[in-house]
Amino acid sequence: MISDDDVILSVLDGKVQNFEVIINRYNLRIINFVNKMISDYDEAQNITQDIFLKLYENLRKYKMEGSFKTFIFTIARNTTLNYIKRSKRMSFFSQMPSRHCVDNYIVSKDEPEKDLEKKEKDKELMSALSELKENQRLALILKVYLEMSYNEIADITSWSIPKIETLISRAKGNLKKILQENKNSIVLNVRRK
Repeated sequence: MISDDDVILSVLDGKVQNFEVIINRYNLRIINFVNKMISDYDEAQNITQDIFLKLYENLRKYKMEGSFKTFIFTIARNTTLNYIKRSKRMSFFSQMPSRHCVDNYIVSKDEPEKDLEKKEKDKELMSALSELKENQRLALILKVYLEMSYNEIADITSWSIPKIETLISRAKGNLKKILQENKNSIVLNVRRK
């Protein structure tokens, strides 16, 4: 398999069609990362297109001595955080309702109950993730969902490793607390009916 650096070199040498190799390698991971950050799959797809456009425009800035994965996820992080900031400003002024997680699952014919249960748990988790502070959510998604090392996360975020460890620890604690509170509020609502 050809390395990311070799693909980038070929694109910079004029073989623009090879950029599709990079898109195919990273598209799903970027969409999943963005979706975990904003809890809106359709919008995550749009943002991912913007990320690849920015990546293409900034290919010359990539230094071959670093990790390409770090380079692309830094662009993804910055683009996503800019989107979140823009969305907060827009919702403040327009009083738009908050976004909800878009279902992106196919229910299997064999076990629809399990699929429905998984879908509900994923929805609860996405909702809880969206309640975390942005830096905690970012650290947790990079470490847990994208399985990045602390060094890769440090390269992407410019945070120290102790800060990353602290953010992840706090994120896990806060996530557990949010999920427990949500579970308790559901039980209270059911009892009131």
